Amino acid sequence: MRKFTLTTLFALLAGCVTINVYFPAAAAQEAADKIISNVIGPDHQASPAPASSSLPPAAAASPQGAARGVPLAVRVLDALVPAASAAESQPDINIQTPQIEAIQSRMRTRYEGTLQGLLDSGAVGYTNDGMMAVRDASKAALSARAQMNSAVADENRDRAALYQQIAVGNGHPEWERQIRQIFARQWIDRAHPGWYYQDASGAWRRK
Repeated sequence: MRKFTLTTLFALLAGCVTINVYFPAAAAQEAADKIISNVIGPDHQASPAPASSSLPPAAAASPQGAARGVPLAVRVLDALVPAASAAESQPDINIQTPQIEAIQSRMRTRYEGTLQGLLDSGAVGYTNDGMMAVRDASKAALSARAQMNSAVADENRDRAALYQQIAVGNGHPEWERQIRQIFARQWIDRAHPGWYYQDASGAWRRK
């Protein structure tokens, strides 16, 4: 029985070693929020979670009492698994590279100079794949439509490059699709009231 327990323990520990191979979705969302805030400015802030007024019974219990009668292997895993989970939850997405910062700077300048007005008017909107598209060209003056089309095309090139650079810059080019998906959700979530976005079916909705 002892041999089986140790074998199981070593197998579980080996699994813990590969935890950081998985895509760090929470860290990617945090990175997306930071970049989007840098581009379009801060929007609403999430309310902090209320502090708990009391400890749950399990947390208040005596550690000595909780450990009494628990096998050594289980106690070792209890100590290691939370530590591994904590390591996984730490930010693991680097967005401080010259390439990413240059892209953000271009996007911010384009937003302030052209895209903000087009988003406010409803001429353009956010697509459900992390890009932008012209929604209603009639909302822009005829003389400004060529500039609008050019700005949207330039923005989409920069967005595609941004998702790729985040993946490549973190040593995982295979993460590009997941990073794009997270940005797609966050662009829409952070859209200002009155802006248009596409739902999952591709239909335009107003925030």
